[in-house]
Amino acid sequence: MINKFSCHNFRNIQAEDLEFEKINILIGPNNSGKSNFIKALTFFSEMLRTGKEDNLKSAFLNTISRNGWDHMRNKQVSDSEAINFSWEINLNGQPVRYQFSFNVGDSIEKCNIVLEELNAAERTSKYTDEFNYFRCHDDKIGKGRFSTAIRKGQKNRRLAFDVDSKETIIMQFKDILLNNKSIYGSELVRVNIAQLLYDLQKYFDGFSVYTSAQFNTRKMREPVTIKNLDDFLNYDAGNFTNVFNRYTSEDMLWRSLFEDRMKELIPNLKMIDAATAYDKLIFRMLYSSGEQYDLSDVSEGTLKGLILNMLINMPMNRERALLAIDEPETNLHPAWQKVVGNWIQTAGTFKQCFISTHSPDFLDVFTEEFIHGNVAVFVFRDKEKIKKITYADIAEDLGDWELGDLYRTNDPALGGWPW
Repeated sequence: MINKFSCHNFRNIQAEDLEFEKINILIGPNNSGKSNFIKALTFFSEMLRTGKEDNLKSAFLNTISRNGWDHMRNKQVSDSEAINFSWEINLNGQPVRYQFSFNVGDSIEKCNIVLEELNAAERTSKYTDEFNYFRCHDDKIGKGRFSTAIRKGQKNRRLAFDVDSKETIIMQFKDILLNNKSIYGSELVRVNIAQLLYDLQKYFDGFSVYTSAQFNTRKMREPVTIKNLDDFLNYDAGNFTNVFNRYTSEDMLWRSLFEDRMKELIPNLKMIDAATAYDKLIFRMLYSSGEQYDLSDVSEGTLKGLILNMLINMPMNRERALLAIDEPETNLHPAWQKVVGNWIQTAGTFKQCFISTHSPDFLDVFTEEFIHGNVAVFVFRDKEKIKKITYADIAEDLGDWELGDLYRTNDPALGGWPW
């Protein structure tokens, strides 16, 4: 999971070594930076997962283009200031710090990576500096160096190489190996650092990011062509029925779990199913009264409940490194929000979760785990540093109340209101 995260000059986000828990709740008024924070946190994942989908020559440039070129730079800094990201994560039990910095402009020529490095985040009394596995572009744009050791104390001869400043080293690593005999000849680079890069890519590949406002419920209501390739929900959830059909065909026990979860929202629900009709696949819901409905019949809130159930309670063999959902409470009754909050706290299908919300009812359900330090709350205000709230900070104000009570009354101990 991400232990610490820093971000500078990306839109309106300024964060320095923010420390996270498994579940992290983001609160604050509109335009305070919650959505931008999720974009910053998942920027590198977006680049690795979808960077080749557009028509520019690299994943880096495609991601820069999708994020608005120089418009993604903080409006308060000069054009020469770089955008900086730093993630401290546990990579297979090993703490590492990955740093990624780049310049942006209104043309391809002005967009360059200016620092990319991977360090061992663990320090000892003997070695106070982080051990560096590789570093690129720090002395000269287009140049990088690998370590030939993988820990402090080993003999370490740095190996230099050329690297494209318009692409991450993960996307170039195979070419770098093949084009440099000395680097290919180093087993520590060819095997150990290669494994670290693979693990890093796999970790960021495991991010799932969704925004409730982007769920296309109109598309979800329509019968769909049967496809067995969809194993994750699209960002708009338009492939919900196909994903449900695949999961249930692979694991009947998962279908039972999914059904039980929906009955927590809809007590008179008896059964759910995906069935074919006229060469199309439809999702059906059977109620205790004997009435049957497909997705064209049910409310927006029911559709959102189905989507959130799938995102939070997906099959265990598809565990993700990170799940982020922007405003999951949209269209949900307050009672349903509490059920969804309980799902998040008991799910074992993700290593870490980030939720942005405006709902005090949704906040209420996280109170107990917040008191025990298992849920972190972050307060956002425009042009201010992101503030992490701990139980010690608000214990006196919270008393026997719940988190949502402080939020409802705009208690300054918690904050999160626009005025």
